[in-house]
Amino acid sequence: MKGRRPSLRRRLGVVSAAAVAVAVIGVSVAAWLLLRDQLSDVVSERLDRQVGYAVKMDSAGMRSTVQSSGPDTPLYQTVFPDGSSLTPVGQPSIPVSATDRQVARRELYDTHENVKINGTSYQVLTRWIHTKQTGPNGHAVQIAIDLSEMNGTLANFGLILALTGGVGIAAAGVLSYWLTRAGLRPVDRVVAAAEHVASTQDLSAAVAVDQQDPDEVTRVAESMNSMLNALGASRDAQRQLVEDASHELATPLTSLRTNIDLLLRAENHPERRLESADKQRLLQDVQAQMHELDHLIEEVVELARDPRTGEEVEEIDLAEVVRSAMTRARARTPQVSFTLMETPAVVRGQANALERAVLNLLDNAAKWGPPGIPVEVLVRQWGASAEVKVSDRGPGIAEDDLERVFERFHRTKEARQMPGSGLGLAIVRQVVQGHGGRAWMSRRDGGGTDAWIQLPQVGPAATAL
Repeated sequence: MKGRRPSLRRRLGVVSAAAVAVAVIGVSVAAWLLLRDQLSDVVSERLDRQVGYAVKMDSAGMRSTVQSSGPDTPLYQTVFPDGSSLTPVGQPSIPVSATDRQVARRELYDTHENVKINGTSYQVLTRWIHTKQTGPNGHAVQIAIDLSEMNGTLANFGLILALTGGVGIAAAGVLSYWLTRAGLRPVDRVVAAAEHVASTQDLSAAVAVDQQDPDEVTRVAESMNSMLNALGASRDAQRQLVEDASHELATPLTSLRTNIDLLLRAENHPERRLESADKQRLLQDVQAQMHELDHLIEEVVELARDPRTGEEVEEIDLAEVVRSAMTRARARTPQVSFTLMETPAVVRGQANALERAVLNLLDNAAKWGPPGIPVEVLVRQWGASAEVKVSDRGPGIAEDDLERVFERFHRTKEARQMPGSGLGLAIVRQVVQGHGGRAWMSRRDGGGTDAWIQLPQVGPAATAL
């Protein structure tokens, strides 16, 4: 079983505390090193000041007895080129290294070293000198200063830094936790709202947006509200579609049930048998109602389908799509003629969906156009858009219905007397809007209707026709 993932609040708290810890440790180490260097400089300056006294002791042959001893009393010693040394009476000798012998032989001027004398740390300055007593080759003198005080000071300072740094890191951890908790309260509010929507399915429950919230949280809340609004609208549209479809399906189903009941009753009661002509008429009526029901179900399914899924989106010539749709329209309505005026117009889209939308416009025009007058189709480039116009010379559409004809199941007074579901133009608008375009109707000069589809064009815009 996988362990529970750490919360964002805990992660931010840990990251903040870690950042403070790194900063505190870095500053503490830098301060300790700086103090050590300063104390080392103080010791080096003290050694330099003691060189004159060491030369005086050397002139006396280092035979003087050390007057006092303790941590503050330097040690002195003479080192000869052969490595031998001369130490004052009562003073411990200073270890002579190979580097010290190089100084005594004048191969080096001086050297600084840290050594242990009787278990105590000392810093030793070895310097070459030349006086009347030393002869032409000279030798070296050594001064050693006890480092116990400096090391103690560094140890105490390091302990103080460790204690204060630890307290500071702990305080920073607690403070970062509380600050993170306070800063994430708006996020908690968004999470609570999302959980409420998930548990209640209430898409109208918007996330409250506070002007004091950070910009990122405000954007998340607004995006979530936009998503809830879109989901709510989609669910309302689905409910409306189901209700409308149920209502529209009821009419052909009722008529179908009535005709079938009549046929069954006639078959079950010989004395009520129908005449052959009446029976044939009822069967033809049933067949027509079945076709109407199939067509209605097909269009409801088409309207309910998400236009963004399924078919692949690619670059297509809108003129080719229109030609294919016209071939299908001629097969459906051979008594109607269609004329096409076209120029290439490349768009990105789903060829089958666009062909279905164009075919619906052609079927609508063929249904309303008077006999003998062709339906005119135009495909053209217009600025940065590609347009399709389907024109008929039918009775036209009233001004108030030009927009409403794209609503699902809406049918004008004239259309109610003709076969159809009232979904064809709704499918057209849904497909076109899914491609980033728009569809509309306009009244045609001289009578009739112009049905328009406009889509974004791919490539350089052409000059308007």
